[in-house]
Amino acid sequence: MKKILVVGTGGTIACVKDDNIRLDNPFKILDYIEKKDVSFECVSPFSVLSENIRIDLWQKLIDYLNAVDFEKYTGIIILHGSDTLAYTGALLGNIFYNRRIVLVASDKPVEDKASNAIQNFENAVDFICDRVEGVYISYDKLFRAVRTVSAGENDEFFTVGRQSDFIENPVLRNKNILIITPYVGIDYSNYNLDSVDAVLHAMYHSATAPENAAEFAAKCKKENIPFYFVTSKSSADYESAKDFGNIIFNSTLENAFARLLLTDNGFQL
Repeated sequence: MKKILVVGTGGTIACVKDDNIRLDNPFKILDYIEKKDVSFECVSPFSVLSENIRIDLWQKLIDYLNAVDFEKYTGIIILHGSDTLAYTGALLGNIFYNRRIVLVASDKPVEDKASNAIQNFENAVDFICDRVEGVYISYDKLFRAVRTVSAGENDEFFTVGRQSDFIENPVLRNKNILIITPYVGIDYSNYNLDSVDAVLHAMYHSATAPENAAEFAAKCKKENIPFYFVTSKSSADYESAKDFGNIIFNSTLENAFARLLLTDNGFQL
């Protein structure tokens, strides 16, 4: 019989709805699953709504997974909230890329008949039983975790970019990374660089950014703060971006963030 380790970390899939949506039993999804040829072993290193995930909780999850005897299991399912699902997926995808792990979330508590919890979990089980290696996300469809973009207002995840190179000996560092998203009229003087370890600057969909971003990047360089632009595009072709350096191409923001946390010296561009 196949055996799957289910790791509960909280999220809507572990919630109940009464007056509000709140955390309940971390493994309640298993009460709704019928898999006669699969057994489940459950563990919950912590339980939190995913908007409250922290780097120390990530470290706790990594430490637990590093101690797992993967040979005992067909694979691992991690129950997680949807808000930061792509971030945790990218992190684990860069560490456990040669393992069989699927992160599962849901849009509504499992008791809600409109919830996608059961389908997402069953898809993860079937995928693991096919013995495909790598870290994936199950949310309506299956997505490779390191290429997954966080869901927007329509609650849909999607993938961009390409599979990133493997990091040799990845170690999670508790860095203070400033993420900047461009907007009309952005004033970079509003950003305080005190205690910032690195800056990750998203680009518009055309791989562009405001011209004054280059001045801010130069300021960061002067203060010895690593600065990176990130885009899912394979090139930056507009004249307004021709003077930008340190662009991470073919990447999600979430994957770039994870890789900055997992390396000493940032990206090798």
